[in-house]
Amino acid sequence: MLNRYNTGAGMPLAMGGLLLIVAAVLLWAGMVLAGEPPKPAPLPQALLAIRVAQVDALERLADLVLGARLVADKTVGQAVGPGSDGDIEIRLLLRSARLAAEPRVYSDGLAEVDLECALDDVARLARDLRIVGAARTSGLADLEYRAIDGCLRASGTGRAPPDLALETAKRVQAARPEDVPEMFPLGWERVTATGRVAAIREARRRAYGAMAARIRDIHLGQTDKVGDLVGRGSSEALMLDVFIRSLPVAGEPRLMPDRLAEVDVAAPVRDVIRVLKDILALRGGGARATADDIDQLSVRLKVERLTVTGRGMPPVQEVGPPILRVAGGAPLPDWATEVLEARAAARFSDEVENREEGRVLAARSAKVRAVADLEKQVGAVTLADGRTVRQRSTKDEVFRRDVKTFLSGAKTTQYRPTEDGKGWEVTLRLPLIRLYEFSRPRE
Repeated sequence: MLNRYNTGAGMPLAMGGLLLIVAAVLLWAGMVLAGEPPKPAPLPQALLAIRVAQVDALERLADLVLGARLVADKTVGQAVGPGSDGDIEIRLLLRSARLAAEPRVYSDGLAEVDLECALDDVARLARDLRIVGAARTSGLADLEYRAIDGCLRASGTGRAPPDLALETAKRVQAARPEDVPEMFPLGWERVTATGRVAAIREARRRAYGAMAARIRDIHLGQTDKVGDLVGRGSSEALMLDVFIRSLPVAGEPRLMPDRLAEVDVAAPVRDVIRVLKDILALRGGGARATADDIDQLSVRLKVERLTVTGRGMPPVQEVGPPILRVAGGAPLPDWATEVLEARAAARFSDEVENREEGRVLAARSAKVRAVADLEKQVGAVTLADGRTVRQRSTKDEVFRRDVKTFLSGAKTTQYRPTEDGKGWEVTLRLPLIRLYEFSRPRE
């Protein structure tokens, strides 16, 4: 999921996974030498928490895009229709969202992940789906307003699931950092059993439709395609359809965390050649394609079998409302519900001739100043034990690390030139509720 546009942000996850695997091997070897039976190494809880936060951020990003208002006073989701091809295409595009920053993991086990997707990519797909005009971001003023430096961003939080199946845990551990692996029931907790069955059935239907389109588009000779040979509404077309419907599903259906069910259907090329020859014989002449053309498919296609993937979503009525988790315990202090804000600006350097480079440097400098301002504000917060954050940080190393992690999660809400056009201005916001959560005494 995370990175079709590969960035360095994914590297620490990959390196961390490699180091964890090495550590697990050394641990296993040590137990063997000591005469202890090796036990399955537990999946690192931090990695699982990051994966869950990743899924949460992906869902929030989908809500942002599908809930955006169009000029016609409809949302993007209403324009494409829930569960439609357009809805699925948008969700597939968002799977390519990249990490906007390093994942943040706190000492209490909670992880935070920020994802971003280029507004231009969303606008291009919206034009392809014909829900907006041909202009670059025509009809997407709502999303354009929400974009930061040309990107749509969303944050997610998560904790490691307490009872993840062993096979699922292995799949999560083996997945590349930029992918979102299947982690059932993650993403499907609110979907009824009927909804899951309906999503898989729809995915299978779309897979067979995709296979029909794939085979019909195969070239026979220089100009003709399989579609020209079989036509539509004919006995030849019916024979091809019967063959496609007889193909088995390849592997188990996948219930992906972004609430898309996936089904693969595979067709051996030798069987495709056989049925096309039968269709050619049924026609009894009049076709420009020959048996030799059909035999050449094994060379043209360069694969032993054709595989397509169909995707489906559960019906809206089979998805329950969001699950609200209300934390118990003492009432929140007044400061816990506050949101800190810091605004800073930096001038463009006269020594930098390239305007874009100057903008990037000024923006970076402004953000550093804004973070420093937030750090002062956070440090002055008085905790339940009467100490300020700054005072506790000097004595508690774990808490100090959490505060540093917390500050790195400040959200950019404004990112624009200064009024005089000679510099760049950045505004950051930081809700304090997370500070309250990790500052509380551990149970």
